[in-house]
Amino acid sequence: MNDERDPASQRVLLWIGAAGAALCALLGIASPHAGAFWKMPGVLEQHVATSLLAAGYPGLEIDMDGQRAVLRGIVEDETDVEAARRAALSAEGAGGAWAGGVTSVDVAGVSVGAFERPYTWSVRRAESRVVLAGAVPSENARADLMAAAAQAFPTVEAVDDMHVAGGAPSPSFTQVARDAVRLLADMNSGEARIVDSQLVVIGDGGQPAVDALRGAFEEPPAPFRSRLAVTIDGLDVDHPELQGLNLNNGDAETCERAFDRLMERNVINFAPGSSAIDPSSRRVLDSLASVALRCDRFSLEVAGHTDNVGTRELNMELSQTRADAVANYLSGQGVARSRLTARGYGPDRPRASNATEAGQASNRRIEFYVSG
Repeated sequence: MNDERDPASQRVLLWIGAAGAALCALLGIASPHAGAFWKMPGVLEQHVATSLLAAGYPGLEIDMDGQRAVLRGIVEDETDVEAARRAALSAEGAGGAWAGGVTSVDVAGVSVGAFERPYTWSVRRAESRVVLAGAVPSENARADLMAAAAQAFPTVEAVDDMHVAGGAPSPSFTQVARDAVRLLADMNSGEARIVDSQLVVIGDGGQPAVDALRGAFEEPPAPFRSRLAVTIDGLDVDHPELQGLNLNNGDAETCERAFDRLMERNVINFAPGSSAIDPSSRRVLDSLASVALRCDRFSLEVAGHTDNVGTRELNMELSQTRADAVANYLSGQGVARSRLTARGYGPDRPRASNATEAGQASNRRIEFYVSG
């Protein structure tokens, strides 16, 4: 069938068709999917972070300028710069406005440098100053955190004791550290520290400040996990048996008394003849970690003891490996490893007669000794 429409009509139809195709394409980009332009930078940043993590570069910072990724931070080898660029570029598709991927990657801010393991950072407030110390992934992060401290603590001196190093656990490191600075400003006293992916906050504050802290950090962004050892106006609502003990400012004897109180009605259980901690002991270990964190300005000895069943040599070894297991658990919760020692005493310090099963059970124990 012949098309009898005049050329002008045909041109109008062509323009309508082209406009419709363009509108459909625009709606395709703007609609709520991963490539939508209105959400593209945020989605792409998440995908770039995932790709860098899979490639072994979790410590690089990411900024998205539309579909252009800007990376900053430290890598261990010159070849890692190009490898990180490729990982970011291929984070989602081949790139381009229609594919919704990364179009280019700026690695000018990525350099080869020293790594720190463990990766440790902290912010601590005192009466007249706030001290930021430890490793940060870039100079941009350092400046960002100092600006956050100046804003959060306008009336005290902000001390910069930070340095740039590779090894940060996540691209969100600076965000988590910045939140810690901001939230610590509302507390009466305290310290926040990041050790690899473990976030620890120690201190005291009013109910609103503690609620805000818990709301932000009880479930921090992956891969971070948190341990909050905080009191509310001096009261430890999670551990009523510790009331009356000032662990934030008390002496070594006060801290040791706190360990004794927790262990009066609790036992750390292990698999028989093993140093494997029984999962049932998780609650008491977490309580012990809270005390250890609030007291880790002192030295803490984790002491393992056994009954006299079996050879002395085997009992000495078992008591040592059990003490090591508890010390490692506390260290994993953010307690300063330099303050922790583990020692096995075997059967040499019984607190009950080994003539009965009850006495033997009493002698199989973990104790905590605190010193200045």
